Amino acid sequence: MAYFEHSIGGVALDLAHLEPRTLRFFVKNVGRELAIDVKFSNHCFTVAYLPCVHSPTHRIMDASRARAYDPERHDLSHNLPALVDALPNASVYLTASDRNYVYLANVALTGGRIYPMYFRLKRFQADPREQQRQQQASHQLQMVVESAYPIEDRQEALEGATKINFAVLCAKVHKGEQVRSRLRR
Repeated sequence: MAYFEHSIGGVALDLAHLEPRTLRFFVKNVGRELAIDVKFSNHCFTVAYLPCVHSPTHRIMDASRARAYDPERHDLSHNLPALVDALPNASVYLTASDRNYVYLANVALTGGRIYPMYFRLKRFQADPREQQRQQQASHQLQMVVESAYPIEDRQEALEGATKINFAVLCAKVHKGEQVRSRLRR
């Protein structure tokens, strides 16, 4: 069974690129390879549903909240597996809300826009609904790509954010250490 199964106007969406996957890489600060269970939310290919704007046929539920299929986000979401694969050698930013991290990749978009990828990272906790996949790989961390969408202003994505190397972030999360914002509140 596919992780996402959605149809628009009777046509199944191609979402195979957003199937759960495992990212493995050696983390120097831990002295071993870590395996990260990576999943994508439907926010990577949907926007907030507005009945006055969106057709009911484009409605996709996110738990109890209605979202709408967005062709541009869906098209851009094909970049996400490569962006995830690039993380071991990248820096990311802790957002000002201290809830998510953002990765700003060099994805060429029209009009000078950028494509930030927002994600959560935490220690791995087994999901009993996915026992078969989890038995195949021993994960130490969980990553959920919460959203990714084009924006006009790089500063908007980085407002109040704190830069951290992704491998250092993984080591801290694995060890249960806090990642602190450089901003004082």
